[in-house]
Amino acid sequence: MGPGAPPPPVPGNGFAAITAALTHTPIPESEIIYTEDAATKVTDRIRRRCYNCYTSDTSTWRRSNLAVGKVLCNKCGLFERTHSRPRPEQFPHKRTSL
Repeated sequence: MGPGAPPPPVPGNGFAAITAALTHTPIPESEIIYTEDAATKVTDRIRRRCYNCYTSDTSTWRRSNLAVGKVLCNKCGLFERTHSRPRPEQFPHKRTSL
């Protein structure tokens, strides 16, 4: 193989793999199961949900120290770790200084 030669083919990286990726049909929302348990494996049909705020979209999942075995979204997990209590649904309004 010379410096200008193309790289060798990668198994599974051909037309069949591209066709399979393009023809994948999304799973209907009614068939998706949400779980707050940290031990449950996540699959196409099983997705995580925050034990505190019930969101299923976060950059990072964290384990709860207060509710052992449960997962929290990044916001709730950081709040719990900092304040040693669950993150409230709404924060009180801050007072404005004069």
